[in-house]
Amino acid sequence: MYNQKQIIDAIADSLALPPADIDLEASLQDDLGLNPVEVADLFESLSQKFKIMFDSAEAMQTKTINDLVELIEDKLLE
Repeated sequence: MYNQKQIIDAIADSLALPPADIDLEASLQDDLGLNPVEVADLFESLSQKFKIMFDSAEAMQTKTINDLVELIEDKLLE
């Protein structure tokens, strides 16, 4: 089972950022400046890393890093 730090490390790795630069309250689009294609790439990368699947509705509702961490944690419990 993955913990929150490992999930944040994976997000940071996917975004090519140091984990220390990941703010849980950061908006994927507004704060990190990700466009829709980059968000889709992030979800794809994390899907492969954690061997989970996201549906498009979940992706569209995910606005912050914290939302993404919680979504991954929920998926890992399924």
